[in-house]
Amino acid sequence: MTALPTVFGDGVIDVHVASGVARITLGAQTGASAAAGGEPKPVPSALLVVPVLQLPNLARVLVEVTKQIEARAKEAMAAQQKPAEQPQAGGDQVAGAFRFNG
Repeated sequence: MTALPTVFGDGVIDVHVASGVARITLGAQTGASAAAGGEPKPVPSALLVVPVLQLPNLARVLVEVTKQIEARAKEAMAAQQKPAEQPQAGGDQVAGAFRFNG
């Protein structure tokens, strides 16, 4: 199996749609400009190219993942706020740990 390239983007810099294809420029925040005394600005890190007809599917998946993460984060916060209960026998998970495995 061929290794897939991994890119990091903590934001979207630009979206351009032409000829039925959306080109989404992802950006990564770096500290380089802040170290030079300027404002930290995102630097382009990847170009995501998606057929326009597939954008609704991509958006739907991202919304669903976001909902799942928010629900699990709320569950973890609620578990931390409850008074400490006796640990379950055989459990190896740290109390209050947040894991997302799919």
